[in-house]
Amino acid sequence: MNREHLKSLEIDQWTTALCPQNNKGAEDLTQRIHIDEIVEESIQGYSGGVFRCIGDNGESYFLKGLGVGRPDLAKEWICANLAKAFGLPIADFALAEVCITLYEAFPGDWQRKIGHGTCFASREVKQTQWLEPATMAVSVPEQLQNDVLIFDRWIRNEDRTKGNPNLLWVPHLDELVVIDHNLAFDPDFTTESFFQHHIFASARKRICTDLATIAEYKERMEAALSDFHVWAETAKNEWPWRDLEETREFELDSDSLFAILNQYTTDQFWSMT
Repeated sequence: MNREHLKSLEIDQWTTALCPQNNKGAEDLTQRIHIDEIVEESIQGYSGGVFRCIGDNGESYFLKGLGVGRPDLAKEWICANLAKAFGLPIADFALAEVCITLYEAFPGDWQRKIGHGTCFASREVKQTQWLEPATMAVSVPEQLQNDVLIFDRWIRNEDRTKGNPNLLWVPHLDELVVIDHNLAFDPDFTTESFFQHHIFASARKRICTDLATIAEYKERMEAALSDFHVWAETAKNEWPWRDLEETREFELDSDSLFAILNQYTTDQFWSMT
């Protein structure tokens, strides 16, 4: 079965038959959904291995699976929950199940990139554009610019640059949508590089010189972290192996991630240097 054939098949002709357990949509988008159809591989705006798909609730999602890597899926899951708790306008997301029968119908390259079992899905936001730094960034309210900058500094995410902001813009609503955190907790993170390249780097001065603003952010961060261990435990349970053959174990070092996130309590974090 080739790629073109797969893309032409209708959901009711093949995916329901292939995955008969997929008969109930997720009531809460932060809970598990089942994937009914893989539509196409996405190219623009993502770091690779991302597929547009249809969930059993009829919604369209962007799916990250095996090709992204289980460690990155764990980070994506944790940071998506953290962003939501922090108050960022993140796209709705879910743990997503790709059944083995659907996987076996994929062409070889899709099998390697998607895999089967638990993946991460971000719901497609309709009528959006990729945010253009030169023309659209000025429309983002200063408070939201501050929030995005602080959040990315907090999770050590250098993957939101002037050249590749990983942000969506809803023009008819003048609203921002935040996506893509699988490259967070960058082991090579440096504040110098971060503030040199981040799309909202200019917000730095508004934050680090305002003690009241810093105090407010500390309260938000403390509250947002309250469920960290729940999210981390979910990631450990969902992705205990790096490979489909279950020959290479993966154990999320949640203590190290939690220690990184708790650096917001230090003066050094807020010096922004």
